[in-house]
Amino acid sequence: MPHEWGNLLVVTKDELIPKYYNCLSTLKNEISRYKNLPYGIKKVQKGGNGRQMYIDFDSLSKNVQDSMGDPRKMRHPLLSFFEFDSTAVRYYTDFRFEDGSPLKESFKEEYITNASVLIAAERLRQARLTEWKKLRKTSGRGLMPSIITDIITFNEFLPKVYDRTHTIPSSQRGFDRVWKPFFHSFDNGYNFESLISGKLKNQNRKLMTDEMMALLNDMFAGQDYKPSRTEVADQYQAFLNGELDIINKDTAEEYDRTNPNFREMADNSIIAWLGKWENKIGTFAKRSGDRQKLMQEFTPAHKLTKIKEAGTLISIDDRQPPFMYNENRKRAWFYMGIDVGSEAWTCWVWGKDKKGIIIDFYRQMVRNYSEWGFNLPLGLECESSLNSGFKDTFLRNGAMFDRVNIYKNRARSKIIERKFEELRYRHEKSRLGWMARPHALKEDNQKSGEEEIIIPFDTIVDQSLSDIETWNNMPHSVHKDKTRWEVFCEMQNKNTQATNWTAILPHIGKVEKSSCNAGIIKFRNTTFVLGMDGEIALHDDLIRLLKYVEGKEFTIYWLDGNDGNVLKAMIYYDDIMLCDLVPDPEYSRSIHERDEQGELNRQLASAYSNTVNKFMAQRKREIDQVLVIDHRKKTLNNKFQIAGRNRYTANNNTPEEVFSEAEETAYNHNRDTSNVRSWASNF
Repeated sequence: MPHEWGNLLVVTKDELIPKYYNCLSTLKNEISRYKNLPYGIKKVQKGGNGRQMYIDFDSLSKNVQDSMGDPRKMRHPLLSFFEFDSTAVRYYTDFRFEDGSPLKESFKEEYITNASVLIAAERLRQARLTEWKKLRKTSGRGLMPSIITDIITFNEFLPKVYDRTHTIPSSQRGFDRVWKPFFHSFDNGYNFESLISGKLKNQNRKLMTDEMMALLNDMFAGQDYKPSRTEVADQYQAFLNGELDIINKDTAEEYDRTNPNFREMADNSIIAWLGKWENKIGTFAKRSGDRQKLMQEFTPAHKLTKIKEAGTLISIDDRQPPFMYNENRKRAWFYMGIDVGSEAWTCWVWGKDKKGIIIDFYRQMVRNYSEWGFNLPLGLECESSLNSGFKDTFLRNGAMFDRVNIYKNRARSKIIERKFEELRYRHEKSRLGWMARPHALKEDNQKSGEEEIIIPFDTIVDQSLSDIETWNNMPHSVHKDKTRWEVFCEMQNKNTQATNWTAILPHIGKVEKSSCNAGIIKFRNTTFVLGMDGEIALHDDLIRLLKYVEGKEFTIYWLDGNDGNVLKAMIYYDDIMLCDLVPDPEYSRSIHERDEQGELNRQLASAYSNTVNKFMAQRKREIDQVLVIDHRKKTLNNKFQIAGRNRYTANNNTPEEVFSEAEETAYNHNRDTSNVRSWASNF
């Protein structure tokens, strides 16, 4: 906002950039253009050394002045009362909905502004009421309409002074719906929550409460029989409708369907919630009668082996070795990288088409540096043609490299170009089939009169690899007592950082689909477990990861090493690069063949599975036995009857058989003396 500085009205550069000027350079150029002219923008204080640059407000164009607003001309009763209320800022910044989510930034600004305007309007109302009393105006009629008018017209000044507007309704009815709850809902203070839209609250309700989930788990695993998830969903709806009672067997307490935490929910949602891993691991443990199947599905297994006796700047570019491999003058393509400080070649790939080798090059760089035990270089310089497509992914600063310079049509800017020249004329020139440049300046580098010779592709590749070996074993240009490779190994920059796998694997890694079963992931013909930062995940970390991936399909981004084994693998699920895949620790089945590493692997495998078993036991203990009494009728009426069937009633549970007097006498003879129980007495 423009403010007074001496007898001048000034603005800062931050108030002009970027709304009125794109950048500081543009503003400085504009100031310089009108510096010696009697009109145009004028700087009244130079910035720097802790001072702020001030621009004369009256020297700005009329459009800019009108947009910013001239405080000398602006007169509005709310301006002297308005300020952003600190309590409102803290309330809306810390506000959380029922499901724990915060307000979006746009809504925060809207509600902070609205609350601050309402508070300023109340201060204006109190001040105006005091003035009216001094003027002996006993009636307060017309006071609130004047406040509403002031609030409406305040939107003409807010954007100019504070660069925002309020959204308080302008109609009397809409205004009352905002004003009265805000000021009159509490005895003391303001009801900030009243300004939050009810639609937002409904969108962020916690649909599945903890009480609901506990009851559903109890119904699924705590009954005397094993209902399906669909049956549980049906029972829950009947429970809410009063058609079914549920009693806790341990406490004999009947669940109260009127509890507000027992909410209506679609059957499909209930089925989905019961199918989540964190619920299944407890309910299945409670229901399962086959321990082996339960362990197979949920408990991570140990991997056992068969009994047996008993490892600062890089410049990169593509090149074609000056040799042909067929009659059409085709030449091999190489993509290479040289460490500038040590002058050693550290990465190289080859092929018959350069467009197909760029991703392979970055993969190979990661493989090489990982195999040698070094971090990736801090900086990268490269050409634009093949790399510009990656500048917003893994070639962003801080992803694969701390700093990336992509040169466009500036081949000589890259150090590697000079190294290519040295490689061409000091190593390759003496070989059979070497091709001279068409317009070489030096005579000894120009084409000779001999016929061109075709070299097999594999021979060209092998010779190039031999040149790399020779190059790296030659003396360094500065440390002449060391080879280039020795300098690379012994003089690493101490500021290099560990490989940022999360940033690069989605772009240079290979992709496969897999799933997690009982904490084990089958991948590349072997098994892996979940990990964090290259280590096996345990305790809370493991349980958190299993909640995401157990029983679900996910994407694995991975990269193989030079030996063909998995160098790094990470799980990508639900738009999150979630965690690492770590090789399943294995050890010998026989204690006699188990070495120190095998014993460590056994301990890790045990800790991994024990974490899941402990969580299973905890979830199992949380489940209560329930008794479900079903009052629902299975039939509509009893119109259909089968003739000849004995009918049972409450007063006649057993059909009677009628005996004659003689039969009864014969049946009861010697009843008092016989010690043998009759068949009838057994019943």
